[in-house]
Amino acid sequence: MEVLTHTAQEYRRRICRAMNYISAHLDAELSLDDIARHAAFSPFHLHRLFKAVTGETVAEFSRRLRLETAANQLLTHRRQPITAIAHACGFSSSQNMAKAFRLHFGQTPTEYRNSKMGNIVRNPENALAALMDHHSADNQPMRSDMKADIQTLPDYDVVFVRKLGPYGKEVCDAAFGELMAWAGPKGLLGRETMLGVYWDNPEVTPPAKCRTDACLTVPTDFPRQGPMSFQRIPGGLHAVCHFDIAPDGFGKAWEDAFAWFVAGGYECADRPCFERYGAMPEQNGGLWSVDVCIPLKQK
Repeated sequence: MEVLTHTAQEYRRRICRAMNYISAHLDAELSLDDIARHAAFSPFHLHRLFKAVTGETVAEFSRRLRLETAANQLLTHRRQPITAIAHACGFSSSQNMAKAFRLHFGQTPTEYRNSKMGNIVRNPENALAALMDHHSADNQPMRSDMKADIQTLPDYDVVFVRKLGPYGKEVCDAAFGELMAWAGPKGLLGRETMLGVYWDNPEVTPPAKCRTDACLTVPTDFPRQGPMSFQRIPGGLHAVCHFDIAPDGFGKAWEDAFAWFVAGGYECADRPCFERYGAMPEQNGGLWSVDVCIPLKQK
């Protein structure tokens, strides 16, 4: 497990704040001063530390996130005009987005939209299972033990550890291992709800840039202070698909959840999906009790 000095943890906490601030304001023209002020850095230090932590400059991260968000919206909101998507993602015009989009993806937005099958196509076999383990699909039928419905979830105030890298066991184990090592001595484990938040679509975002947050809810009166990071996971309407699965069953669970989601004609909101964990395998006959939670777009 990675061991960080207090200073390194504090830098990472503030860089996560900067990343979240950019993610929440993609439709705005944020200056480096704005982002630095929100993350409690000087612009000089933010510029250098952001790249040291993420491998990208602030400008590179912001531009990539805008383009990837546009790509996801082209797929999930197939009737949305491209001009509206451009403005929602912070571009001054569809022409400016089209130029940047072609440089990044090698296609115009229209070509990209027409070449993909989005997650509102009503054929479950074409579901855009954003977090699916592509080695586990094998065209298996949807599992019969899944329990799925639409629920209104609360907001979750959480402490979290973020890791960048391909979705899967290695990155998740590193993030949750670090989180549990911190939370255990504070008596939080077993009392609070654990979540795994997945920010990016690996069919659009390069695997090395995908963001995984290992999260644990915290009591209302828990002090929000460094070196750990804190954030709020928005609640609201979600498709919630419950599974009791073996440790190697997460990929198939995500595939089945999205297949059910698509078959129901639902549309995904522009917020990250997450896993909500119940009983651990040692408490549940070797199986993970997990809810796959997909945020719904409000009609």
